[in-house]
Amino acid sequence: MIDRLKAAGLAAVLLAAPCVASATTLVSPGGSYDLLSDDFFFDGVFEIGDAGDTYTFSFTNTSSGGAALSILGGTVQQLSAAFKGGVSFAFGTAAPVTVGQDVTTGFEEPLFVQAGQTVDLVLTFGEVIDTGVRKGGVADIDFAVEAAVIPVPAAGLLLLSALGGMAALGRRKKTS
Repeated sequence: MIDRLKAAGLAAVLLAAPCVASATTLVSPGGSYDLLSDDFFFDGVFEIGDAGDTYTFSFTNTSSGGAALSILGGTVQQLSAAFKGGVSFAFGTAAPVTVGQDVTTGFEEPLFVQAGQTVDLVLTFGEVIDTGVRKGGVADIDFAVEAAVIPVPAAGLLLLSALGGMAALGRRKKTS
């Protein structure tokens, strides 16, 4: 019984290790990133009078054989300042996301990225203007990109055969 508890505890630690070791990388416009190496975050705070611009971020799926499911999630906050003409996000072949001027909202968009493929995230925003809500306001654009390789069906068969082998060993011990 104690041996099984030790084995279960070890398995739990090994499963949790990647979650504990994960960190978030802050991205910069013009940067290129390994899509599978981390979670990526952009936090842009813009003051009234800042010029509009277009930022491009490149993400590459470095997996040798598996497609990755990527999720782009973001928020645009335009309370005390706004982006003239709004904000738009274009992420690879996913449908573009457009947020109108004076609109505060959040969104999520999925995108499949094939092994070896590079996709660009293009963020376009207008000049930051005063909304009249309060003096000295700011407008904010945040986004995060997360990705995970989609498992190959053979991996599921391998897992099932390993579980079946463990069950057979367990039955064999009981009969001895």
